[in-house]
Order: sequence, then C-alpha cells, then structure tokens
Amino acid sequence: MTDSLIQFSKFASSFNQNEETKVASLQDIKYLETTLNIILPQDFKLFMHQYGNLWTPDILDIIEDHDIDMNDIQEFWSVDEIIDDKKEGFTNAISEDLIPFATDCMGNIYGFKTRDLKFQRATAEVFFFDHDFDEVTRIADSFTAFIEKFNSLI
Repeated sequence: MTDSLIQFSKFASSFNQNEETKVASLQDIKYLETTLNIILPQDFKLFMHQYGNLWTPDILDIIEDHDIDMNDIQEFWSVDEIIDDKKEGFTNAISEDLIPFATDCMGNIYGFKTRDLKFQRATAEVFFFDHDFDEVTRIADSFTAFIEKFNSLI
C-alpha cells in the first residue's frame, strides 16, 4: 500500500461520518477532467476513487477542544458538486481560478489551482479560499500532505 493510501485509509476510518459515501468511478473522474479541461493529481484521483465524498464533522470538535490553529474540513464533494460549483458557484465567481474539492464548516473552499492541473502529475498544492476575506492561501504542498495534517490530530 502506498503512503498516500495509508494516509487516506487512516483519515477515512478516523473521521468519516457519511453513511452513504459515494466513490467516484474512473469514468466519473474522466468526465470531471474532460468537463473542466484539467488533469487531476494522481493522489486526489486515488482518494476520490477509494473514499469519495466523506463527511468529517468531528474534526471541528477536535480542533476546538484542543485550541488548534487550523481550519477544519467538513465535507468532500462529489464529481457533480465540483462541476456545479466551478460552473455556477463560489469558485466561478472568485478572482483565483480554483478547482474546488471540499469545504470547511463555514463554507470556505479547499481546492487546486487550475494552472497546476494542465499536465499529468502525482500531486498538486492545496489552497484554501476564505470567503469572509476573499483570500486564497496555499496550505499544503500536496493533497496527501493536506490529509496528513488532519491525521496528525489523532
């Protein structure tokens, strides 16, 4: 098992509360890439295909209970939610060109910069869009590193 799969498995088994998780098929992922004219990073495709639209509300409790200075992650989006948001939602309206994949409990968005998704790659940097301040901040070097940050809470 690759390091990414180990991290993803640990994350899903520790935090997922979605009883009706829907994983993305390889065809769903290809549809997303074709529709948005992007090539998703391999580690994120693996996560979508193995774990899907996880819902992780307990992360917020851990962060608050231990007074940790980081944003939570509440929900990973399905392929349809990503496409809908990119075409008509928040990420369609902001100045940064982001491909969204999840939100925190306040509706802020996690995503990849479109410029990083033009070529096949193992991973890509993760960014956080804070809708209150209309700011986009780089928060992780890779999707796997992003998941590892939450696993460090355990």
